[in-house]
Amino acid sequence: MRYRRLLLLAASLVLAAGVMAASSLSASARQDPSPARHAATVHNSLLAKSSPAKRVKFGRFTHPKPPEVDHDQFGHPKLKIGPFHPRPVSQVVGVGSPRKTSQRPAAPPTVNFLTNHVAPYDGWVPEEPTTAAVGLKVVYTSNDLLSLSVDGGHTFHSFDPRTMYADYRAGGPDGDQDVIYVPQINEFVWLIQYFAGSNGANLDRLAVFPPSAVTASGLTSWTYWDITSGELPGTHPFLDFPDLAFGNSYLYLTQNSGFGGSVSQTFISRIGLTNLQQGLNLAAGPNAWRYITGGLFFGKVVQNTGSVAYWASNSSTSTMAASYWPESSTSWFGPVNVNVYSWPNSDYSTTTPGGGSWLNLYTGTVLASARVGRYLYFAWTAARGSGSLAWLSNPQVKVVQLTTSFTFVSQRAIWNPNYVFAWPYLTSAPNLAGVSQLGVSLVWGGGKFFANAAAGDLTTSPFVVDATAISNANCGCGRWGDYLAVRPYYAGPGTKVASQFIATGYSYDTPIAAPYSGYNDVFAAFTG
Repeated sequence: MRYRRLLLLAASLVLAAGVMAASSLSASARQDPSPARHAATVHNSLLAKSSPAKRVKFGRFTHPKPPEVDHDQFGHPKLKIGPFHPRPVSQVVGVGSPRKTSQRPAAPPTVNFLTNHVAPYDGWVPEEPTTAAVGLKVVYTSNDLLSLSVDGGHTFHSFDPRTMYADYRAGGPDGDQDVIYVPQINEFVWLIQYFAGSNGANLDRLAVFPPSAVTASGLTSWTYWDITSGELPGTHPFLDFPDLAFGNSYLYLTQNSGFGGSVSQTFISRIGLTNLQQGLNLAAGPNAWRYITGGLFFGKVVQNTGSVAYWASNSSTSTMAASYWPESSTSWFGPVNVNVYSWPNSDYSTTTPGGGSWLNLYTGTVLASARVGRYLYFAWTAARGSGSLAWLSNPQVKVVQLTTSFTFVSQRAIWNPNYVFAWPYLTSAPNLAGVSQLGVSLVWGGGKFFANAAAGDLTTSPFVVDATAISNANCGCGRWGDYLAVRPYYAGPGTKVASQFIATGYSYDTPIAAPYSGYNDVFAAFTG
């Protein structure tokens, strides 16, 4: 695999960061005076149905590998075109934009990659890696593997989740995974999605373990719970596309559900951190789990959400629908309509040098969000512009900033005239100096570039994004993947400050041949 640093703000590869002022939007962008109130669902039967915690130690078990079955998130309706909300050209601070200001902003600091190493590849295409870290302990997941590092990500030791459990429920543990470190309880939280069984139903296995359990020989022990649609009445039997976030007192699981590999709804459940730490039944008080359901991709809880869970979705090309759920309440509130600057949502066409199309999923869907102090950030992939937005000559990433009371603050684009930016993920954490940080991972490519992973620091403006891996081939799978991840790299066990960020990535190198021998996972640690 070839690695090379790529500063995307260099002369030939220029990143445009459009920053828009809030003053030009109407007062209707502010929070509605009385957002609708909705009760979150809790059932008495959950106490009996909720899986009790199970404590296990590392073992070696043999189970068959299930057949690879693709399942995608198609099915969500296309957004309607909203009323046009222009942004004044005078308020665009761009680098490399045809409508840039006369003064070029000072070059921002480069991203300092402290670690950029090959991580274990698991044999699936496309890959969907996530990671979490504290001190020297790193946990890296992909569709088929759990990988552990005890030296800050310089080397990894990989384990097949199928060999870690004696039982073999549903279709077996083989699918989307997610991992996050929760400093409040000093535990890693690891979720692995199971394949569907013969009845079309699958499950999530949710596990917790402290950093001390991470060794080069495997996890020494961990506690886990099984979650099925039976514990979440009103949801569909097939669970897919999980995402984890945490607040002050709860872990939040956002996930889609459907039938037979197709999904049609999204649910958000909150799980008490105390329950996880103490190995309690998830339905036990005082922080018994509750959940809400809605339309497909109606929102994902923002990273580091604090005492209130926030989420938002695009209801049109000029309006967002934002909601919130206080941790002190059993009711959630919203949605609140927020006007944003109009963005294009029609032309996502892009191919790589090999002629492969890679941008055919999640277009216009808010999949990235994080809280920094009193501000919320939401990001998604937007299309190539036309008319008054023709200066956006390639699909790009939109980043909208709101206050926690849903007042519009700013909107910017991560874009370049020579290639596409897409598939963003956001995170946040205060650094060792107490300064709040906003990190991003994303994908760039198209035109003369193959699709590549990148990561960066959005704390400064203009901001910088660097490549973590460079591809020279297509995967042949029709899309880039479902997600990347960026997380805070916590300085030590139990601390709430991050010494740096960590990000996942992957690249394709020729030759691509079964079993996908030209495929590389990447683990990167960086600071702004």
